[in-house]
This record gives sequence, C-alpha cells and structure tokens, in this order.
Amino acid sequence: MYRRILVPVDGTERAAAALGAALGLAHLAGGTIIGVHVAGETPLLATGDVGGPFYDAWRNEADRLGRDALAYVVRRATEAGIPCETVLAPPGPAWDGIIATARERACDLIVMASHGRHGLAAQLLGSETQRVLTHCDIPVLVVR
Repeated sequence: MYRRILVPVDGTERAAAALGAALGLAHLAGGTIIGVHVAGETPLLATGDVGGPFYDAWRNEADRLGRDALAYVVRRATEAGIPCETVLAPPGPAWDGIIATARERACDLIVMASHGRHGLAAQLLGSETQRVLTHCDIPVLVVR
C-alpha cells in the first residue's frame, strides 16, 4: 500500500476533494500525507523582475495563500488522525515543484485534482496534472 502520499493543494474545492481521497487511502494504509503548495509562475519571473516591488507583493500574497491552503491540509489530517507534513515550495512551474517535492520526500503516490479542462481551454491554459502524469515515474491518482 501507499505510505507517503503527496497532495498538491491550491485552496480550491477540487484540491479539497483530492485531499479527502488521499486521507482515505492514508487511513487504510497507515500512511502519511504530505501537502504541497507551489505558487506557480508569475510573468515577473520571465521578465527578470525578481525582487522588485511588484514581485515582492505577488510573492507575499502567494505565500499567504499557500500557507492557508497548507493549514487546511493540517486541519483535515489532524481531524482524521493522519500524520501530516507540509511543504511551501518555491515559485516555478507547479508540475515541476510537485514532482520535485514527491521525490525529495520519498512519496510513493501523488493524489491530485484535475480541473477537467477540455479542448482549447486545456491547450491554452495547460494542465499541471497532465504534465505531472507525463514527467513523473511515481504513481498518480487523479481525482475529478
């Protein structure tokens, strides 16, 4: 069974559903939940404006949202009696931060939400879930 389960969270209801599934699996296996939040990328990273006032404001807000999402993971895991760790990953491509955290924390499963985008929206916005599935050798359970 899966003992170290990574759950990427972003504060959405879909991520909460994935967390619920992960908590159920952890309960069955006596496992641990590792919650991760990756701020994603800002256009300021691409322009090299790292450290400027706009970047600093974005980073402060991104970190606050990440801490809130991870606090939710801790609350749910504590209520369920499941051991829990959290990681506030540095900004960057979310899929890359998810995979890096899973490897660093020796996770044997990633449980993540899919926003279910199709067609042009999926092509334009991309899919972090699809990128994780494509680039990761760790099993991934997708919750919709």
